[in-house]
Amino acid sequence: MGTQLQTFTNLSYMGNPRLCGELLQIKCPGDNPPTGVPEEEDMHEDDEYYGGIWYFIGFAPGFVFGFWFMAWNAAASPNPLFCLFWMSLLFASATAQLCMEKERKALLDVRCGLSVADGRLSSWRGEDCCKWEGVECHNITSHVVKLDLSYLDGSTPNKSEVSSSLLDLEHLTFLDLSGNNFGGARIPTFLGSLTQLEHLDLSQGGFSGRIPYQLCNLSKLHHLALDNNGIEGTISETIVLLGNLQFLDLGLNNISGEIPESIGNLSKLSVLDLSSNRIFGAIPGSIGNLAALQNLDLSGNQISGQIPNSVGNLWQLEELSMSHNNISGSVPSSLGGMCNLNRIDLRDNRIIGELAEFFEQLSRCRNDIRLSLSLQNNEISGPLPIHMEKLQRLVQLDLVSNSLNGSIPTSLGKLSQLLLLNLSSNYLVGGLTEAHFANLTSLLSMDLSHNNLSVNASSGWLPPFHANVITMGSCNLGPKFPPWLQNQNRLNSLDISNTGISDFFPEWFWSLCTPLMQLNVSHNHMRGVLPSSLECFGLVTIFDLSYNNLEGFIPRMHYVGLYLDLSHNSLSGSIPESLAGDNLGFILLSDNRLNGSIPSSICTTYLQIVNLANNGISGALPDCWSNSPYLIIMDVSSNILSGGIPATLGLLNMLQSLHLSNNNLTGAIRSTLQQCRELTVIDLSLNELSGGIPSWIGWSLLSLRVLSLRSNKLSGEIPWQLSLCPSLQVLDLAHNSLSDPLPPSFGKFISMATRQTDKELVPLNRGSSYYTDSVIITAKGSQLLYTRTLSLVPSIDLSNNNLFGEIPEELTNLHGLRFLNFCKPSPTCPTWATLGFVGNYYRSSAQATTHPLEFQKKRTCTKMMSTMEEFGISLALLLDLYLASGYSWA
Repeated sequence: MGTQLQTFTNLSYMGNPRLCGELLQIKCPGDNPPTGVPEEEDMHEDDEYYGGIWYFIGFAPGFVFGFWFMAWNAAASPNPLFCLFWMSLLFASATAQLCMEKERKALLDVRCGLSVADGRLSSWRGEDCCKWEGVECHNITSHVVKLDLSYLDGSTPNKSEVSSSLLDLEHLTFLDLSGNNFGGARIPTFLGSLTQLEHLDLSQGGFSGRIPYQLCNLSKLHHLALDNNGIEGTISETIVLLGNLQFLDLGLNNISGEIPESIGNLSKLSVLDLSSNRIFGAIPGSIGNLAALQNLDLSGNQISGQIPNSVGNLWQLEELSMSHNNISGSVPSSLGGMCNLNRIDLRDNRIIGELAEFFEQLSRCRNDIRLSLSLQNNEISGPLPIHMEKLQRLVQLDLVSNSLNGSIPTSLGKLSQLLLLNLSSNYLVGGLTEAHFANLTSLLSMDLSHNNLSVNASSGWLPPFHANVITMGSCNLGPKFPPWLQNQNRLNSLDISNTGISDFFPEWFWSLCTPLMQLNVSHNHMRGVLPSSLECFGLVTIFDLSYNNLEGFIPRMHYVGLYLDLSHNSLSGSIPESLAGDNLGFILLSDNRLNGSIPSSICTTYLQIVNLANNGISGALPDCWSNSPYLIIMDVSSNILSGGIPATLGLLNMLQSLHLSNNNLTGAIRSTLQQCRELTVIDLSLNELSGGIPSWIGWSLLSLRVLSLRSNKLSGEIPWQLSLCPSLQVLDLAHNSLSDPLPPSFGKFISMATRQTDKELVPLNRGSSYYTDSVIITAKGSQLLYTRTLSLVPSIDLSNNNLFGEIPEELTNLHGLRFLNFCKPSPTCPTWATLGFVGNYYRSSAQATTHPLEFQKKRTCTKMMSTMEEFGISLALLLDLYLASGYSWA
């Protein structure tokens, strides 16, 4: 101890009389005040050396001396609390950690490379890095052994970098950098030098490239998570050499190739996740060597072949997921004998065969482990096993969209633990009696839709369950409204659409006040009037009563849901101001008897589709559409609307379909519509619009596929710029006052140059499955309504205008054109005299021909008619086509 004790004063010995002695007057040289402040760099120049060696030289004898001295002092004290206090203090002093300066600097370098959100790592101050957030030091050596810097960047756009200063943390066993944005960088190869690592998590970090082979040096690694990145390449031998791995997650990447046979060498694996990659080929049989495996996820790949029987060797397996692949063959019966399984997910594959043997093996498990079984969207056939009551482990049975046939056995009703039952979209037949539901007391979700099933229950029967979801669409529940729904007061989704119900809604139904979120009673024969108030249904997100016989007014309610469909009924009155809540995205009220004007409140923020067609709505279109920036479809056709086209429609950048036909709209075509560059369908036909056809249609609306302006008061020339629309398939300008010759550029319509097949059908609108565009084409004397097949009938109708001049020879390039109409009405040239192209062939509605027509530069009417007569077209018809239309053949 040297002369240090000689510097103590009397106060230093207070409470310790045994240490008291003669006061010594010798002082330490360090008592003199410092003359200067050294630089921080000088202070820490040899910190690592002194912090390592001198710490232990001073700590060891000091600890021994102090421990025994204080232990003797505490033992001599008559106060037990005093003894406990000093012993605790000694223990705390013995375990105090001092941060290594080299490692502290390394941590700061690592921190500098990361994008850190405000408030994170605020504790990274001071000298003792062992107290910093996310840092853990060894309790004896004080070396940093654990570093958790996950999810630091929050929503900051800056990218992070992995600093090579990590190499100074030589004793690191745990490293977690997950949830940060490394901006597509490759996984650093120097991580392979951190040979003490046992846990490495780089998931959701935005890494790309291949897995570096240097990681094979991490022989102690037992946890490796690289999921949710952009990693490419194959599952290399780098991974397979990590023999101590217990957890391996490579899911949600771009890994391709086959699963190597050597995967079976990772015998300590308990979790293997290769989901959502591009892995192909068969599952290797060696996967059965992973005897410790508890979770296997191969879902979302392109794996083919059969499930190997060796999977049955994985006795410890608890979760198995191979969904969304191309797996074929039958379900191995050995899977049924794996009694620790609580989840089997094989949906969305090509699995065939019957389930009898597999279910038989399942029934032999005598434990109480609950099992969820999902086999939906496969090709499983045959009937359900008769003895379903043996499958008491089942809590979820999902067999939707297979080829199951036969009847549902009554033994199914004995599965008292069953929570979810989904047998929809099969070929099941027969009646369901009360016995089928007798003991399903735990059932929360039931979907039996799209089968040939009927429910045969007594009028007073009530189910033993209180489900959250009941889906019985396309079953036979009618003709009465099912009374057994009376006790279902926990429903949040009910679908009894197309079930043959021909009845009034019972009063108790509107008073259920369940937490209902989805209601679908469409495609029935429901009658009567809706209640004036639907307070109990104000939180419904999907409300579909379409295709019924409902009458009366639309209930006044502040509807906060997403989807409202009351179309195809006999509802009357006006649209309530309070109808549209802020979240309403779909308003479908077409084909009713509604009148009055359209309230401006309909322009909600999240509105995507509004369909008010085929009503008696009058007044002007509201000019409020700037409030609905997400609108993709507007259909208000076949009403009595007047006024002009609202200017704010031009602010709808996402608008794809605009149907304003069959109204009384006036004025010019709004120039603001040129900003709607996503438009695919414009139908303004059967109005009173005037002015010319804007040339900007060809410049701006390059996605346009249907343009119908027929039966208006448009005048002027047909702009040649229309031919710039590369996708235009239907052009209907008939029944206007257009003049001037037809532009030769009309022979350049790209989408009319070749014929499409039904395999090339593309929906007109890309935005929703809740609406199907339809367009009327006048051809061969008939008005034909086309919907999904519209792209198969490219057509041009310029009839009943004042066009003159030559028919351009370039039109012969339109080999895909099916209908072409130039006719102008006269006593011998009726409006149905339509010419149609089929490849290079002409057809006439008067008489069909299969002879090729070559446009020749014939300047005389006689020569032209003699040529056309060869194709069986009547002379009188040709004369009127030629003379009444004002055309000459080029």
